[in-house]
Amino acid sequence: MERIRSVIIDDEEHCRLTLMKQIEWSCPQVEIIGFANSVENGISLIDEETPDLVFLDIEMSDGTGFDILKQVRKRNFKLIFTTAFDEYAVKAFKVNAIAYLLKPIDGEELSEAIEKIQAEKNDIIEARLEKLMQFLSSAEKSTKIALPVSDGLQFVNTYDIIRCEADGNYCMVYLKDKSKILISKTIKYLENLIQNQKFIRVHQSHLVNIDFVKKYVRGKNGQIILDDKTIIPVSRSKKDDFLDNIL
Repeated sequence: MERIRSVIIDDEEHCRLTLMKQIEWSCPQVEIIGFANSVENGISLIDEETPDLVFLDIEMSDGTGFDILKQVRKRNFKLIFTTAFDEYAVKAFKVNAIAYLLKPIDGEELSEAIEKIQAEKNDIIEARLEKLMQFLSSAEKSTKIALPVSDGLQFVNTYDIIRCEADGNYCMVYLKDKSKILISKTIKYLENLIQNQKFIRVHQSHLVNIDFVKKYVRGKNGQIILDDKTIIPVSRSKKDDFLDNIL
């Protein structure tokens, strides 16, 4: 039996271990030769190991699986996306006939996905992937983003976001209608997701939409006051960047 040299890229350890166990039980022809837990490590792993197959998580703490695909030197491998969400990119996968698995991953579905992609040529997969990347690139121009919440995804317009505040590995997103959304992602993840010049990281724990900034108060570090009267500290290391962006 020909071995399929594979890597798993996922920022959650329990997801990596669960997938590895499912592969051992259901797909003995698949050999796991490496793991990565971030975008940066994932790029290095693929470039160094040149695997036959990549199991790629969509959402990671420092970016997305698509960031990895844009930056690897060669995409001459078969690909199966893994995701906990059944709405976000899954529609795009279906449209472009891209292989994906929903978490928690089922052993039978895993076997079917591997059997299916093994029957396809790499150049066909690459062509489908190019169409997917074009689809997602056009979607990025939209002002709407998808926030991962406990029961799925919540779609919001970036111009409705006042600020984002970090709490460890969680973030609270505050909206102009006075509602708020808790997500289990870091503030760095949100900063990468929003990618809007109106949003400025003024502090390690705070990302602010400058459209809602009412006043800047000078001081040793400085503070900003928002339209809703919230006071946000401006760290010394971020002060110059903040002032450069608003002046």
